[in-house]
Amino acid sequence: MNNALVLAGELMVFGMVGIFLVLGLLYIISQVLIKIFPAK
Repeated sequence: MNNALVLAGELMVFGMVGIFLVLGLLYIISQVLIKIFPAK
């Protein structure tokens, strides 16, 4: 039981870190594209 709980916690942490990494990458890419192609 305890082992499964620890494994679930590790998976949750990896999932949250992955989500924030993807969101951060999307934000950085959008900022770069805005700088390259500014609105008229």
